[in-house]
Amino acid sequence: MSAELLTHEARQRRTAGTVMGLALGAFGFFGIAISGSVGDMFDRLTQDMPTALQAFVGADVPGGYVVGEIFTLVVPIAIVAYAVIAGSSALAGEERDGTMAILSAQPVTRTRVLWAKAGSLALSLAAVGVLFWGLMALAGWMFDSDLPAAKMAAGAVHLVFLAAAFAAIALAVGAATGRPELASSVTGGLAVAAYLASTMLPLAGLDRWAELSPWYYALGSDPLRGGVDLAHLGVFAAIAAAAMAIATITFNRRDLRG
Repeated sequence: MSAELLTHEARQRRTAGTVMGLALGAFGFFGIAISGSVGDMFDRLTQDMPTALQAFVGADVPGGYVVGEIFTLVVPIAIVAYAVIAGSSALAGEERDGTMAILSAQPVTRTRVLWAKAGSLALSLAAVGVLFWGLMALAGWMFDSDLPAAKMAAGAVHLVFLAAAFAAIALAVGAATGRPELASSVTGGLAVAAYLASTMLPLAGLDRWAELSPWYYALGSDPLRGGVDLAHLGVFAAIAAAAMAIATITFNRRDLRG
């Protein structure tokens, strides 16, 4: 991987990653701030729900309903959407915008270009995760949250790995087709289907089938209580590795546009 190219790509994504991280962090900060008051009301409303339904609405996590909504609904959807959009346009966007010829004329191989793009995506997602966790941890300290900062970090790590897996898939589809709209549509549709499988199948008593969904490995091991689950992170790493292998093969074989 070219260090100069990676630095350039990371700089290009710096603003978007910072804005996304601060936005999610601010949402988490205020969520923690109100969880002690408003959260108690929702906790009373959800305490008699079946376990599967509590998990569905995010009421069975440390910190209660509001924190659950942050980690199981709003932030996962937002960070995956960001990852899909960024991954879809990383390579295919260059072809759409007619700048691929300039990029490919640099004294680096296509593989290095691909991996520099992937590296910048990973750094951007890591920055989002750190900013999100940092503001959440600050709120937890200020408002005496029941959720420790270390467990917040574990939840954030799982969400970043989830997003990285979908970013890699989007990058692979874009590398194979050169069409960012197709890449975002295919990967976004896959993400939605996987999310529905992860959330709806347990309600139907089909918990084991939900484990086929990548979303299950984000919070299925309950990192907000037990910490980071390396086996589940390994699943995301395997998905990303497979996607990158496909991206490398297809990108090197294609006649590039732009």
